[in-house]
Amino acid sequence: MEIDFNKIKLVIWDLDNTFWQGIISETEIIPIEKNIQLVRDLTDCGIINSICSKNSLENCVNKLKELGVLEYFVFPSVDWTSKGPRVKNLISNMSLRPDNVLFIDDDLTNLNEAKHYSETLMIAEPSIIDNLINFISGNLKTDTEHKRLNQYKLLEIKNTEQGKFESNIDFLFSSNIKLVIEHNCKPEAERIHELILRSNQLNYTKKRIEYDELVKVFDDKSYNCGYIEVNDKFGNYGIVGFYALKDNELEHFLFSCRTIGLGVEQYVYSILGCPNLKIYGEVVSLVEKKEAPLWINSGKNENVEFADDNSIDSNKLKVLVKGPCDLSKSMTYIKNSNKFSYEFTYVEDVKARIIEAHNHSVHIIGLNEYNSQEKQQIVNDCIFVDPEMLNGRMFKESYNVIILSTLIESNYGIYQKKGTKLQVAFGSYMFPITDPQYWNDYITGKYYTGNNNFTLDYLKEFSKNYEFIGKTKPEDYEERIRKILTFLDNKTTLCLILGVEFPCEKFMENDFKERHLSHKELNNKIRKLAKSTNRLKLIDLNEIVKNQDDFTNNINHFTSRIYYEIALKITGILKEDTGESFKNYSKLYIYVDTFLNYVKVVLKHILRNNDLIISVLMRAYKFIGRKKN
Repeated sequence: MEIDFNKIKLVIWDLDNTFWQGIISETEIIPIEKNIQLVRDLTDCGIINSICSKNSLENCVNKLKELGVLEYFVFPSVDWTSKGPRVKNLISNMSLRPDNVLFIDDDLTNLNEAKHYSETLMIAEPSIIDNLINFISGNLKTDTEHKRLNQYKLLEIKNTEQGKFESNIDFLFSSNIKLVIEHNCKPEAERIHELILRSNQLNYTKKRIEYDELVKVFDDKSYNCGYIEVNDKFGNYGIVGFYALKDNELEHFLFSCRTIGLGVEQYVYSILGCPNLKIYGEVVSLVEKKEAPLWINSGKNENVEFADDNSIDSNKLKVLVKGPCDLSKSMTYIKNSNKFSYEFTYVEDVKARIIEAHNHSVHIIGLNEYNSQEKQQIVNDCIFVDPEMLNGRMFKESYNVIILSTLIESNYGIYQKKGTKLQVAFGSYMFPITDPQYWNDYITGKYYTGNNNFTLDYLKEFSKNYEFIGKTKPEDYEERIRKILTFLDNKTTLCLILGVEFPCEKFMENDFKERHLSHKELNNKIRKLAKSTNRLKLIDLNEIVKNQDDFTNNINHFTSRIYYEIALKITGILKEDTGESFKNYSKLYIYVDTFLNYVKVVLKHILRNNDLIISVLMRAYKFIGRKKN
């Protein structure tokens, strides 16, 4: 098969006797240096690398890390199942087309099977590698900062997070998607021109023009032009779309494939008043003359009306919801929850690190007690700390109510910089990163790393400067909550969500074995404190979670009914403390959720896993159900 190297956006590698010599499960493999360098060069040119291998994931991850190239791969598919379906799913999860993907494998059976499942996929044996090296050596290294790689790392984390939700609509509402339309296009002409030339799957007009022609469009006052920026709790997508509207007809209307599934194209189309649009060729998502998706929030005051009959004046009520991303699911059951401010677990832009310790009490206290130099010192010392997490809004603005989850307190380890008052929290208290016996497991990724790259040198340096002081003690947590209340406006109500006090039998490994006991110790202190002040309100999960059926996969993850009950508690507290009424979606919505999951299983079987058809049907049904509620 002839390979068009110019079309390649993704290279999928087999490992044994392809990326390296030998079979890793049978013998010590021999690295192929030119392949290792090729992966680095491809990345520098904006071409992504992935893996599809029949192997043990742990063995391959350890070896790739040892070779210094693990960080260059995304969406690795390593198990013992057939490669054809895996390659197809991998490409779909990355929102790419098979036409732009090259799969390299030494086994013709694997190649032909992959080709059967993805007809337009480019396939080749390892002999193609020298030609690929020659091709890439003549290309300019246009992405030495690895922006495209990091974008796909964000997408990888996002796909994992999406799997925790029972429906895609709930996931979208929880993602806190924000969209901004900017009209001063000229300063971003190069990026917009790149989008015009490269986008296909969501390029509705497919009108390719030269750079000079594009600038003339910007200068022509008869055009209404705008570029679109999007961010959500996972990170910043940057400039992902462009339109040029003239005489109520869209001459250009296009979006990056990174936005597939977010509803961005429909949102912009609705914002523009659903103008005339002639679609050329195929697109993966059609737009309709209807209202904008409710799960997208405008970053600026664009002209759009939300179809919700109980709109709340955001100037009257300010609510901050701060906690793990699981708490965000409760927000999907509250109408107009887009009026709230959120600080959820997020993924930072540069290295795609998962940032979730921002709601730990030592970091919340640090927001107010540490000066800018001390905060910068923590950022310099701790690879798992992002500057944004030390710059939260909790004490910068006045809120009527702040809703804070306590669940992270029961297991995170706390470290103090020697000779100072500075404290940080990270990972499980059972496996301190200052203890050499656990270092190898952090380096290999056996223990939770938050997508941070722990090295032996770093762990040694951190241990020299920081000491482990354990997990949060009940008396320390009580003192921190008292401090937080004094730091806040005296009219602010702090609402804490208390953890479950009996074990989840579905998962009791490592620090989950006694998590319920830690919850109980912390809860007892907080219940006592709440009796002494009316500014502290509690949402006690022990009043809601009754048995094992209420858990999903661990003690902190619950079924839809539990999140719905939390939402009811939240709206009740808002009504009690502020007099403002927020409506909840009907309880019928939960049963629709459950029913849809069963329907989805049946559809997957009937439609043979046609994800596109299933997704369209699910969204249509779910949207109708939400609207009727």
